Amino acid sequence: MATELPKVLVIGSGGVGTIAALSLTLNGKAEVTMVVRSAYEQVMKDGYTVKLVTYGSFDNWRPHHVSSTVEKAESDHGPFDFLVLTTKNIPDGSMTCEQIIAPAVSKKTTIVLVQNGIGIDEPMKAAFPENILLLGILLIGSTLKGTLVDNIYKDQLILSPFANDGHSHEEVMSRVNLFAELYKNADPEVNYVRVEENSKKSRWEKLVYNAVLNTICALTGLDVNRCQIAGANKDLFMPAMKEVVAIAASEGINLDDEICYKMMHIGDGLFYAPSMLVDLNKKQLCEVEVILGYPLKFAERNGVYAPILSTVYQLLKIKQLHLKEEKGMITINLEDFQGYNSDDYPQRLEELQKK
Repeated sequence: MATELPKVLVIGSGGVGTIAALSLTLNGKAEVTMVVRSAYEQVMKDGYTVKLVTYGSFDNWRPHHVSSTVEKAESDHGPFDFLVLTTKNIPDGSMTCEQIIAPAVSKKTTIVLVQNGIGIDEPMKAAFPENILLLGILLIGSTLKGTLVDNIYKDQLILSPFANDGHSHEEVMSRVNLFAELYKNADPEVNYVRVEENSKKSRWEKLVYNAVLNTICALTGLDVNRCQIAGANKDLFMPAMKEVVAIAASEGINLDDEICYKMMHIGDGLFYAPSMLVDLNKKQLCEVEVILGYPLKFAERNGVYAPILSTVYQLLKIKQLHLKEEKGMITINLEDFQGYNSDDYPQRLEELQKK
């Protein structure tokens, strides 16, 4: 009798999620289901067109199962051994990540967060205290336009456990190692998985890129290299990156001096748009809080001066507010703010949203 393969659910069908589902499917070690919402009909009809620097090209590709909602994925193909979440993490959006995945989380489910940012693990653990939680950092440079997936970097996954109370270290690491085995290809030139006992340093290293290049390109509407042509490296990118390094140090995470130079030059000559710029161009909400808001709370708590990051954060919050109003997520009626001091406008908006 054949051994049943572990069941893996991928929630998030963007550039990162599609590549994760592809890797898991190609390896043949897991039964893979992916949730595809807006493009569900097109994916079921034509699949994805994939152009990858390491995996090669595929036409009409899809994983073993495709579901239009998390609820249908669970009812039709669950329960799942692993739930891989690759959506944007936007706690100020219409739904939190915890709410999104709840229908597919059972007692047996190991949750794998393959997402950007700092502080994303605490609310997830608070919502699902009995489940093992793993943290993943995927370095791939993948974009999705319609059902066309394009990537420019080798698939690299950094995987680690979170502080999983109630589970032994051996139990948690067995889940880490099992998922690593499911994900990695036999050929290390195709993809690469690195298991870490603690990924805090790796997460802060990626934040050096995301909190600076990703955010500033989103604000300017330009790709990284055009910003650099205008002189951003010396007067904007490097000083802002040093602020991230200083905040990390205040949290006991000492980053190597070379990380700023590495991240600043990682895309030399590629003229690509980082993910946050892509999101804004699509009129989609951005990961403002997990990439800048949470780190700046650490800075305030620890007395770290971060003027560039603070300015970028406030400007992005303004753009996020505009997007929410355009999408109908919030309504700003001028009469609701009459008689109020403008210093009190943010609190007034919160009061109105609670009604």
